[in-house]
Amino acid sequence: MVEIAKALSLNARILIMDEPTSSLTLTETARLLAVVKELREQGVGIIYISHRLGEVQEIADRAVVMRDGANAGGLARAEINHDNMVKLMVGRDIESFYQHPMVKTTPRYFEVEDLHTSRYPDKQVRFDVGKGEILGIAGLVGAGRSETAQAIFGVDRALGGQMRLGNQPLRIRSPQDAIKHGVYLIPEDRRNAGLITDMPIRENVTLPGLDRYAPAGLISFDRERRNAKEMCGKLKVKASSVEMKAANLSGGNQQKVVLAKWLSLEPKLLIFDEPTRGIDVGSKAEIYELMRKLAESGIAIIMISSDMEEVLNVSDRVAVMHEGTITGVLERDECSEENIMRLSVGNKDRAGKAAGAGQN
Repeated sequence: MVEIAKALSLNARILIMDEPTSSLTLTETARLLAVVKELREQGVGIIYISHRLGEVQEIADRAVVMRDGANAGGLARAEINHDNMVKLMVGRDIESFYQHPMVKTTPRYFEVEDLHTSRYPDKQVRFDVGKGEILGIAGLVGAGRSETAQAIFGVDRALGGQMRLGNQPLRIRSPQDAIKHGVYLIPEDRRNAGLITDMPIRENVTLPGLDRYAPAGLISFDRERRNAKEMCGKLKVKASSVEMKAANLSGGNQQKVVLAKWLSLEPKLLIFDEPTRGIDVGSKAEIYELMRKLAESGIAIIMISSDMEEVLNVSDRVAVMHEGTITGVLERDECSEENIMRLSVGNKDRAGKAAGAGQN
């Protein structure tokens, strides 16, 4: 918002906004879109770049769709809708964009009890996720979702609480401990926290399990290369070779490389923090398909997302956080935008069987 104010203070006549709402709350997003409309009425030309198609549909007078670095087509105001934009972005019709969850019951596999994080030391987090389940974690910016993920993975030291995996106590004091137990994090900031962008794809994929490729203390580059090629082939990573630097990949392909390094280590629990932020629609569909296949293979998945549509359409259940605690867990048939928003602002007083679930 400050960046936009700075541009306006210079009497900008053309304003280019690149993913302006990626880190904004719903209220801030609504205010930004209102400002965009006001600027348009004042004669300011605006180029609005976004993967959030609802925003494009709301404010655009025309839409230009890009795919693989080229213009894939344009849409007049009357033609701008979700299906038309998706078709141009991926080059084909998507019959089912989301891998829709099934209403099912899964036994508890990973459990968190009374977890304290440094951001909210006086609050406790309690939830569980089943084997083969995708548990969505929703909440407003600052609710403590990412901090919880980092405490589970050992990036931040938990101040207290217990965790169990497959009925066995889990002690994680560092990412090394988490990796040893098959607990992996795909972080929100993939460029700075999930990848070493100056390294090639090959080294990023094999780095967490480097001892597998250096049994005598010397790294076998051929072995590394074979594994990286195999994993990138499975995940459909678009790159000229596995020697290509991770920095030169698109956001969607970077996310796949982060996922590739963990899948080669046989995960038991995967935590996705904002899995599709800054990713094009085609890659989103592929990520959703991968997540569902991983769940079906028996991996427990936690998905943290600020995208309400994503949370509602991908999760088997949804746990909602507010100021460092879980205010409720919604079963599949209770998942709605209204219920999630009510819990996101700390209002536990609602009807439904999940009213007391997951509360602390």
